[in-house]
Formats: sequence, C-alpha cells, structure tokens
Amino acid sequence: MDELQQKLWRKVERYIPYLRAVPFLMGVAVCNNLAFGKVDEESDIDLFIIAKSGRMFLVRTFVTFILHILGVRRHGKKISGRFCLSFFVDDSALNLEKMALENDIYLAYWCRNLKPLIDDGVFGKFANENSWTAKYFEKKDFELSDERVLKFSRWQKKFENILNGKLGNFLEEMFKKWQIKRANEKLKFVPSTADILISEHILKFHNLDRRREYSKDWIARFGAETKVDEEKFKSLYC
Repeated sequence: MDELQQKLWRKVERYIPYLRAVPFLMGVAVCNNLAFGKVDEESDIDLFIIAKSGRMFLVRTFVTFILHILGVRRHGKKISGRFCLSFFVDDSALNLEKMALENDIYLAYWCRNLKPLIDDGVFGKFANENSWTAKYFEKKDFELSDERVLKFSRWQKKFENILNGKLGNFLEEMFKKWQIKRANEKLKFVPSTADILISEHILKFHNLDRRREYSKDWIARFGAETKVDEEKFKSLYC
C-alpha cells in the first residue's frame, strides 16, 4: 500500500466512527478506487451504504449531514480526499444482478472487493445475494473481509427507538419526497455516460459508467471465458 492509499485510509479510520450511531444504518463499505488500490491525487473515497428497508432516506440524511458538518463530504469542486456518497441501498435490494450488464466483470469484481467498515451482519447477506458473481471467478466462495469492521454505538438503538414509529415514518416520507424530487431534477443535466438509479430502495449516482468499455476491453484482451483475478483486472482498470 503506497503513501497516498495510507493517507486516505487514515481519513477513513478517523471519520467513519462518527457514523456508528446513525439510526437504521446496517452497513458501510469503501468501494471503487480505494477498495481496488488504484488511487491518485484527485481520488475521493467512495462509500457503499446499506440501510434498513423503509428508512433509507432517513439514513442518507443523517450520513450526509454528519460528513458535511465534519467538512469531509464531496460536493461541488471539493472532491480530492473527500467522502463520495453516491450509492445507497436498503436491505431489500442487496442483489445487484438486476443492474448488471452482459459480461459485467466490473460489477462482479466491485461486489467482491468491497471493504466493510461498519456491519451488523448485512454484508454476509450481501455476499449470499450476489452469489451470481461466482461465474466470473475461479474461487466460488464469496467472503468480504472484516479486517476494519467497527461495532455500532449503543446510541444507535436509542435513536432507533425514538424514530421507529410515526415520527420516523413522517421524516422518512418527507426526506424521500424531497430527495427523489431533487435527484430527478439533477437527472436532466447528467451526461449520457452516467449510471443513475433512483427508487425507493436504491439511489445510485455515477456520472461516468465505463462498464461496457471494461467488458469490451476484457474480451479483447483475455476472452469472454477467462476468469477474473486481481492482476488482470487492475491491468484493465487504469
């Protein structure tokens, strides 16, 4: 691990613990560049966040607020070294096969290389739900590392008790309407290369989706039947 990766991981270790008390949060993982070990001076820190079904928009509001107040959320031109909150799902939408393209080696590798940071056991369920990725790998077993996993704060349950009834339902509905409306307005201005999903169970905002390009290049270099490994994938993803 080079010095730049170490710097970004230190930032992860410093700020992610602040999310341990977020009510209805089930899991947080680093994904994309830092998870792959392919970063540069302009890289941000992408997070994949799993919420309890029926509370995803409440979770997104809390997480966004906390990281924004701490001054480490990516927004506008403030990108490098900041946390990118571009992918939220709830626990009813853990199976990502529906968003897979044909021969989607990138998504398969992405799923298997998440780096969980906070986990109530949901990433084990995520692995089971995404067993479809096995066809791309020699190693069929799918286990995500628990090397960096933190426990939830005792305050999480206390906040959940407060927001588990009518108040939580009201706030969730309010945040859902506001966030979906705002997302759909932004959708009008995103480039054709974007990968955007907006629903009650998934929010995914990636302005550049290169998965078709990766698939095409993979087949050209290695053939469609070649199993994915780290060395080959990283030679492609550069």
